[in-house]
Amino acid sequence: MKRRIILSLFVLIMVFTIPNMSYAASSRIRNTNNRYQVNVPEESTLATGEKVAVISGKAPEGTSIVIEVYGTTDLTGKKFNLNKLPSAKDYILISSETIKSGSVGFGKEIELVNGINKIVVIFKIKGEPQEQRIIYVYDKVSFGATASSPYLLSK
Repeated sequence: MKRRIILSLFVLIMVFTIPNMSYAASSRIRNTNNRYQVNVPEESTLATGEKVAVISGKAPEGTSIVIEVYGTTDLTGKKFNLNKLPSAKDYILISSETIKSGSVGFGKEIELVNGINKIVVIFKIKGEPQEQRIIYVYDKVSFGATASSPYLLSK
C-alpha cells in the first residue's frame, strides 16, 4: 500500500513539474529557404523620424536587383498614415536604382521624403515576386512639440 502511494505521488510530481509548453507560429512567417528576400527593414510597415533608411537582403551573387522608392504628397487633404495608405495612383516615383548582389547579399541606403514612402524591391529573376515595404516618415520637430503638449486632443 505504501509503495502504491509513493509511486502515485512520484507520478503526480513528475506530471506537475513537466512544463506545459505550446508553440505558435509567428504572425510574420518567413520562408527561410527562399534565396531571394528582403531582411531589413523586417517589418512590412513602420514609422520613423529618419529620412534615410537601409534596405538589405539576400540574393545569389550577381543577381540584378531594382530598388524603386515611391513617395506621396498629401495635396488632396486625405491625411494618409499607416492605417490609411494611399492608392497606387497617389504615389510618385522618387528614385529607381539597379544594383547587383554580392557574396553576402545586397544593401543600399535610400533617401526618403516626409510622409508615406513605398520601397519596392524587384529581383530580376523570372518567377520571383517583388517585395515591398511601407515607411512613414514624420517630422521630428513637429511630432515632438505635438506629443509633449498637455492639451493634445485626438480627432
